[in-house]
Amino acid sequence: PPGSLIIPDPYEMYLKTLPIGAIPDRLVVAKESSALRSIFPLVNHQQHVEAIFDPGSQIIAMAEEICFDLGLAYNPSVVLNMQSANGEVDQSLGLARNVPVQIGDITLYVQVHIIRSPAYDILLGRPFDILTESVVRNFANEDQTVIIFDPNSGRHATVPTSARGRPRRPLQRQTFLASMN
Repeated sequence: PPGSLIIPDPYEMYLKTLPIGAIPDRLVVAKESSALRSIFPLVNHQQHVEAIFDPGSQIIAMAEEICFDLGLAYNPSVVLNMQSANGEVDQSLGLARNVPVQIGDITLYVQVHIIRSPAYDILLGRPFDILTESVVRNFANEDQTVIIFDPNSGRHATVPTSARGRPRRPLQRQTFLASMN
């Protein structure tokens, strides 16, 4: 557009400064994008559910359909107005308190905001990182491990993550409802 400033690619500029026939230095650059990382903890002693890590989120959140699947009760009077990255504001449905989340042999109890139709099953935000004093280690091959601490037992665990994207499990609502009869 008129009046805009175009900044040249620094590496291309570097290549232009080299004498003819010179071999350029090797330059390692970041990928344009990388997959989010997730784990599959056992939630509410019932199902392994995909949980993505998002240290930029102020909450731990769960999709409403997963909440129903697990038969979790939540308090509808504790709601948040949440602004997503695209600027939209949505209200949470309520808060499920002290939900057991088992990762390996560590069981954590977390406060989970229930969200209608999010783009994830479970989102592990800053409260998870603070509770577990998590330490994330990333590797050049895109692998990632997370070291977590259990504040109740004093144990540590190193948890491998996987690239997000495994399809959601089929809903098992009928199983929970059948158990109520």
